[in-house]
Amino acid sequence: MDAPVATPTLDEDLIDRFVALSTTLFRNHGKQIAQFAPPIAGFTLFLLYFHAHHFYPSFDLLQFSSLLLGAGMIGFAIIGSLLLWMLIPGLWIFHGFIEKEAIRQRIRDWFPEEESKRGRYAIGMMLLCFVGPYLLCSLLMSTVLLFAPSLYVVSLGCTSLLLVVMFGIAIQAVFKLPTYSFLRYAFHAWVPVWVVTAMAFLLVVDTQSFIEHLDSKHLKILALYLIPLGGCLFAAISAMGCFGGLKYAIHFSLLFALLIAFYNGALAGLPDRTMRSLGLGNYQAESVLLEAAFCADATSRALPLAEGCSLKQVQVVWSMGDTLTLMLGNDKAARQVQIPNRFVKAIVRNPG
Repeated sequence: MDAPVATPTLDEDLIDRFVALSTTLFRNHGKQIAQFAPPIAGFTLFLLYFHAHHFYPSFDLLQFSSLLLGAGMIGFAIIGSLLLWMLIPGLWIFHGFIEKEAIRQRIRDWFPEEESKRGRYAIGMMLLCFVGPYLLCSLLMSTVLLFAPSLYVVSLGCTSLLLVVMFGIAIQAVFKLPTYSFLRYAFHAWVPVWVVTAMAFLLVVDTQSFIEHLDSKHLKILALYLIPLGGCLFAAISAMGCFGGLKYAIHFSLLFALLIAFYNGALAGLPDRTMRSLGLGNYQAESVLLEAAFCADATSRALPLAEGCSLKQVQVVWSMGDTLTLMLGNDKAARQVQIPNRFVKAIVRNPG
C-alpha cells in the first residue's frame, strides 16, 4: 500500500517535537491520564457552577462518591465527543477521497519540484479540501441563523451539499483529476462538512448566555460569526493532521478537544446546561412543598410562602446534599435561600 500523500509543513521540526513529546507523555502516563482526566474535567464543571452561583454544598461520603462518578462520566463524554468531532470528518474525507490511488497520484504530480514553492501549494490544497468548505459553510449558516433561524436545518443540508459540489469541481479542475471526481469528493465530504458545521453551532448554544451579556449588538453579531468559525477552523486543522498519519491527526484533535472543553467550561454555559440535564439544579420549579414544622418556625416568615406551606415558581440552584439552594426573585432583586433538605417534602418541576 502506498504511503499517504506527503506534503510540506510550515514548521515541521516544531510539529514533530510536539508529537514526540506528547507521544512520550501518553505512553508513560496514558493510564493515569485516562483515569484522572475525565473526572477532573467533569468535576471542574461542578466547581465552576458552584463558583458562578456563589455557594458550595455539603456532602456525605456516599454523595461525594456519586458526584465524582458523575463528573467522570460527564468529562469522558465531553472530551470524547469533541475528539470524535475533530477527528472523524477529516479522516473520512482523507481516506474516502484523497487516499484513492488515481487522485493521490494526480495530487503528487500537481506539486512543484522546487521545495520553496511546495509550502504555498500545500496551503492551497488544504484550503480546497478542508478549510474552504468548513469555514464558508460556517459563515453562510451564521447568516441564516441571524436572518432566518427557522430555516437553519434545511439550509444546513442544502448549503453543505452545494458547497461540497462547488469545491469538488474546483478540486477536479485544479488537480486535473479524472472526470466526475467531484462527485466522489461531494459524496465523501457532504456528511463531514454537515457534521462539523452543526457541531460548531452547538458552541453558540453553549455560549448563549455569554453572547446575551455582550453590551453591543454588533459584538453579539460578531460573536455569532466568530464562535462557530473558530470551531470549524480547529476541525480543519485537525483534518490536516491526516496527511502525517493517524498519530498526527489524533494529537491535533485531542489538543483542540481539550481547548474547546476548557473554553466551554470556563466561558460558556456548559456547567448550567449539565446541571439542568442531570436534574441537579438550574431549573425552574413550579412549587416546592415544605414540612409544616418549617413554616411554623419564625425564620420562614422572610420567605414568600404560599398556601399549603409551599414556594411557587422558584429557581432551583442545587438540590443534592444537606441543603436545597433556591433563587427567589428576578435579576438584581433575586435572593439566594438555602433550606435544609429534611424540611423538603417534594419539588414539582416545570415541564421542559
